Amino acid sequence: MKKNFKDGVVIGLALFATFFGAGNLIFPPLLGLQSGTDWLKGIIGFVASGVVLPISAVYAISYAGGSVEAMTDKLHPKFSDIMLLIIMLFAGFIAVPRTGAVGYELGMLAMVKGIPSAVFIIIYFALTYYFVNDKNNVINKVGSILTPALVIILIFIIVKGAVTPIAKPIDTEIGSAFVNAFLGGYQTGDLLVSFMVGGVFIGDIVRKGYNSDKERNKMVAFAGCLAFVLLFIIYAGLLYQGATVSGIYPKDIDRSELLLSIVNSLLGRAGLFALGIAVVLACLTTAIGEVTAIAQFFDTFTKGKLSYKKSALLFCIIGAAIALLGVDRIVFISTPLFLGLYPTCIVLAFAGLFHKYIPNTASYKCGVFFTLVVSLIEAFNSVVNIPFLSAIIGAIPLSEYGFGWVLPAVAGFIAGAVIGKMKESNKEIITIKQ
Repeated sequence: MKKNFKDGVVIGLALFATFFGAGNLIFPPLLGLQSGTDWLKGIIGFVASGVVLPISAVYAISYAGGSVEAMTDKLHPKFSDIMLLIIMLFAGFIAVPRTGAVGYELGMLAMVKGIPSAVFIIIYFALTYYFVNDKNNVINKVGSILTPALVIILIFIIVKGAVTPIAKPIDTEIGSAFVNAFLGGYQTGDLLVSFMVGGVFIGDIVRKGYNSDKERNKMVAFAGCLAFVLLFIIYAGLLYQGATVSGIYPKDIDRSELLLSIVNSLLGRAGLFALGIAVVLACLTTAIGEVTAIAQFFDTFTKGKLSYKKSALLFCIIGAAIALLGVDRIVFISTPLFLGLYPTCIVLAFAGLFHKYIPNTASYKCGVFFTLVVSLIEAFNSVVNIPFLSAIIGAIPLSEYGFGWVLPAVAGFIAGAVIGKMKESNKEIITIKQ
């Protein structure tokens, strides 16, 4: 029993550390600022998409067989490879550059003003490439210290802000704080991370001796609950801090500037400096981990044609170039990508959780396909507003709330179930005649 508990705590903390990154700190305060007096609805929305969905996806992968391949093999044998390729490209072009931009705007500027972003980012990605190539465990040891340190600083900020809030939330007259925060939770990217590392965590659980489906699923559930509690405390606390200053700062304030202003008001210059150090180094460890994963993937995926070192160098250069755009521009670029990817991942997660109740393969395929088509149209239309496409999307129920994919997903599962049943009946008739 003690071993189970200890293993669950270790895996849960590792899962928390994987989902929790310094880059995610910039989203809750702004969503809280936008939510104002509706901050509780904002917390529920953000936690639902930024915490519950990613953790549920890891459990879904375990419940469906223990790997992404097992979850998606009904769609196509190569679907998981294509999906991971898209996720790795997304990580290389969005997640990795964001660590550099956040490291500068939320970390370096909190400590020292006046250092040009280009100088910091070049040094940042040069260090990233050095550690990725070095492959020693020094940076992992540093990361194991930094994550707890950053969490302690944040919890202190959260407690201080709850005991002595900067101000009181005001009515921001937002249309729907829940929907705004739910869609904002996409920006954490953690649902994509679940599909990226879920199999790794589950493989580690099996190696620890939890071989049966029941034992494996129970351990994933325990670890997921621990990760949920920790993420909930941090994200909910930061979102509330943003709500308390909803009457002070404009709704379009820069995300990094808002968090720095909150920390400065609560803890002063010393708090800013401590946060800055933790953020820069936490971003660096995240970037090293992500570039390592990307480089290993492309080395395997291309069968050595794009080697580990070449891939690492390429994505460090790409990361530096995009990081120079700044956090807000990177978030702006990533928004349509999230709109296109997230709904399909949500449907895959639900399909994994309830795969025993899916009547046939056609139901699974149609549900995912319909979701993918609608979400891609929504994503494309968010960049290039085409009246014809807007009219189509606008006619779908819930589209005004950003959930236009829900009804097509349900319709796809139902239509697929009927088609699949008809095909099975036809096969039975043909067999009888023969």
